Amino acid sequence: MIIKVKCPASCGELIQGLVGDGEKLISLPIDIYSQVTLCETKEPKLETKKVKMRLALEKTFKYFHISKKYMENISLSLDSSIPIAKGMASSTADIAATVIATARFLGKEISFKELGELCCEIEPTDSTIFQRLTLFDHINGRIIEEYDWNPKIKVLILEMDRIVNTEEFRRTDYSDVRIKNKNQIEKAYRIFSSGCKMKDKRLLGKAVTISSLMNQEILYKPKLDEILDISIKLGAYGVNVAHSGTVIGILYDESQMDINEFKYIIGKRKITKYYTKIYSANMIKGGVRIIK
Repeated sequence: MIIKVKCPASCGELIQGLVGDGEKLISLPIDIYSQVTLCETKEPKLETKKVKMRLALEKTFKYFHISKKYMENISLSLDSSIPIAKGMASSTADIAATVIATARFLGKEISFKELGELCCEIEPTDSTIFQRLTLFDHINGRIIEEYDWNPKIKVLILEMDRIVNTEEFRRTDYSDVRIKNKNQIEKAYRIFSSGCKMKDKRLLGKAVTISSLMNQEILYKPKLDEILDISIKLGAYGVNVAHSGTVIGILYDESQMDINEFKYIIGKRKITKYYTKIYSANMIKGGVRIIK
């Protein structure tokens, strides 16, 4: 038996911060993937550096009350195009794809709610694992709200060479800043909700931009104000960031924004010395996909 499963990356978050009773997020899923292959073999191999994949395998067996001895002939391999330690949900994709592959191997069904809870037992989890845009308690694994709208938006990704170790980052206490920012984050959330109901990309862009700017005190992005100013003047909907990573996303429509002009301007202003990789992706429907 060979099972192939893939899960999308995120370009950071559309919104992240204190909403209601705690920290929540809404991830921005894009068409870059991590693919996990699970198969039975007499000579099993596991990705030695991917401890969390192994943990996901074990936890899924345990969740369905199946003995670990049946794991002995399982081989797990990973093929991922997601940049690591940039805030693009690479670890979430690896873990979620492993959970779904394992459940399929065991002949079991797993709900989105169960998937979120299982993944969060291993680490805080991005909402890219869900098919809908989802306000998610990424620490405790609670689905708060889901949105039916899956807008077709291009994302120009600005990626730094610098990386962020998410586990180390989360050890720092930013609760004072998050409390100070709560009103603005909840405002962004209300605008986002209205944008989804009205299917208004401009409102969505406004919401994500507020959240991006509020995150500057927590994880600073060089030249963000300047990037935002250039983007909006050229017709972008807004700018989002990885709230615990280093990437920036420009949300735009190809018919409304000249990307070559944007690249020319940020090059001329030497902004590209901070963001050395620039490439486009598509905002997509999230969720783990079973390929085989």
